Amino acid sequence: MINKELNGLFEDCLTYWGEEAQLRMVQEECAELILAVSHYLRGRENGKDNLIEELGDVWLMISQMIHHYGQGDVEKVIDFKSERTLNKLNRYKEKEKEYGIQHTSR
Repeated sequence: MINKELNGLFEDCLTYWGEEAQLRMVQEECAELILAVSHYLRGRENGKDNLIEELGDVWLMISQMIHHYGQGDVEKVIDFKSERTLNKLNRYKEKEKEYGIQHTSR
């Protein structure tokens, strides 16, 4: 689906089920994603497939809420928090370099 079609779907869902029901769906899908992450990290069979499915569900619900509450307002927060995260990451990298620490990912 293209964005125009998705936006229409989001509006239809919010009109039909209402804001409160859709917010509860956001909660539910986020909880399912948390569980899927745990299962994936523990190496559960089909863990990656389930993780991807739950990521898709959460993406749809979050996108619906962004559409509902205003993309511009959400983008302002994203810009602020992204800049803050970039600054934090750079500070960590500088400290590691200063002290000769080699960071290793898991």
